[in-house]
Amino acid sequence: MSKKYKITLSPVDKFFFGGDMTFKVDNNENDKFNEQFSSYIIKSTMFPQQTSLLGMLRFLILRNSGEEIFKDGKITDKGKGNEKEEGKAVKLIGSHSFSVNDKHNVNNFGKIINLSHIRVQRTENGKISELEFAPLYCKEMDWNGANKAWFNSKEISIPDMPKYNAKEGLQTQLTDGVNQYKLEDVFIEDRRIGIHRNITTGKTEEGALFKQIAYRFNNKDANHCFVFDAEIADDIVFKSYNSQLVSIGGDNSHFIIGITENNTSNNNISSIDNAVYLLSPAYLTHEDMRLAKFAITNIIPFRFLKSSINAESYNILNKDVKRSNVKYELYAPGSIFYFEDDKTKNDFIEKLKSKKEFRQIGYNEYK
Repeated sequence: MSKKYKITLSPVDKFFFGGDMTFKVDNNENDKFNEQFSSYIIKSTMFPQQTSLLGMLRFLILRNSGEEIFKDGKITDKGKGNEKEEGKAVKLIGSHSFSVNDKHNVNNFGKIINLSHIRVQRTENGKISELEFAPLYCKEMDWNGANKAWFNSKEISIPDMPKYNAKEGLQTQLTDGVNQYKLEDVFIEDRRIGIHRNITTGKTEEGALFKQIAYRFNNKDANHCFVFDAEIADDIVFKSYNSQLVSIGGDNSHFIIGITENNTSNNNISSIDNAVYLLSPAYLTHEDMRLAKFAITNIIPFRFLKSSINAESYNILNKDVKRSNVKYELYAPGSIFYFEDDKTKNDFIEKLKSKKEFRQIGYNEYK
């Protein structure tokens, strides 16, 4: 048996969610890491990866499990780290972090059954609403005035899109189903410029200048926080973790977690005839994309950290923590796909649903 929860994340200060790129690590042993992933201008994403939410939940359950399972930042009851000889920690959070498999089966995360995609909760004058991604111009498409074009040796129709700007590409907004909000009305950039100094000598090193762009919520006219849903086994007293401090992302990004039982959805977003748009990042193959007759999309890179319950340390530079070998490409939330008829639309939806390991942690969600 399980229970469904509404989880809010209220930032204590600015927040920073990284991706592949990080600052240079000042250590000769990390040259390979620096070469692949370092940069001197780093900009946060506005939303955390779903894998980060999963990692936060796994750690939250662990640190509240008692010293016989987790003590001094380390797992004390690992068992053999497999299903046949499970320790108590494996039963709580599973033996491994998120992974992609050829059959797209769900992963085992112990007491964590699934979680939804991240959203923004807006509170204004006591009224609470949830903001979802939506394309800016989805209802202004004119297929009657469509133009013909050739793409990959095939004739296609391109609708008249009065609000589409080719230089901007995919443009998205946040909506509660009634009101629309620009991203810059909800998020504020927090820019920081600094100089790296040698931790031993205190001297400024060559190429030490860096620039970091984090985010804050714009709480001038309304209060904002992140929100998502999770289904947790009911033998975990999950509500008792309410109001604890949790960490997500980098640069000491801390949040106060709010937990309430919830079995209803606040999704008031309407669907569009013969079209599907993404509420979350989504993994789709090139073959899946052939079902759409037309699409306006953006691609975001996706890598995740791989670790097992046997890791001695979960620091990114530790040998027990590795980045996924494959760099995946996900279609960004707000991407919209148009179809010739209901059959191909439904076939496309089934393709989204078939990536079960992605759906399990809040990817591939659509309207």
